[in-house]
Amino acid sequence: MFLSRSILSRSTRPALNGSLLVTALVIATTVIAGYPAFAADSAPALKFKPGKHDFGKVVATKSSEPVAVTVTNKSKSESINFTSIVAAEPFSIQSDKCSGAPLAPGRSCKVEVVFHPLVAGNVSDRNALTFTDSAPNSTQHVELDGQGIVGSFL
Repeated sequence: MFLSRSILSRSTRPALNGSLLVTALVIATTVIAGYPAFAADSAPALKFKPGKHDFGKVVATKSSEPVAVTVTNKSKSESINFTSIVAAEPFSIQSDKCSGAPLAPGRSCKVEVVFHPLVAGNVSDRNALTFTDSAPNSTQHVELDGQGIVGSFL
């Protein structure tokens, strides 16, 4: 019995040491090469550029030039689905290239927004452009500002 246990121990020990050596070499090689040894994917997350925009002065009842908000999926493996993208008055979405299809990992899409003040006065809305989606921190917002002004009557 003692002899078979020592033979069994010797026969499994080299295989275990060999696999540990291979694992150590793989980890060392990836770290030296600049790659993470254990890649953990980040959860789906969106990046908005710009995250805030000021349209400046716009004549009441007129529309500003559009601003493009670029939305990027920062995940390396998970797509993001948009449930809704909504602009609060007096802002409106002129074009939406994000809705309708999943946003693949590392890809971007654009939403163009305009400022259309109906009266004179300052507008500042932290939740002016709202994205509801499958990312963990849904709902996300883009802050928009502007000032409605009185135009000339001539």
